[in-house]
Amino acid sequence: MITFQLAYKPFGVGEWTYTTVSHEVAKSLASEYASYGWPVMLNGSPFQLKKSN
Repeated sequence: MITFQLAYKPFGVGEWTYTTVSHEVAKSLASEYASYGWPVMLNGSPFQLKKSN
């Protein structure tokens, strides 16, 4: 199983929360959290939602 480290700051406040989950779960949660406007990182790199045209 491929795993990613997911890091996020709920509401953009406080310390980073870290967890390691499967890559499918990490990408899904990263998209959801980023849609809330929260800072998100996957494997130490900033995650940005893709803009749809």
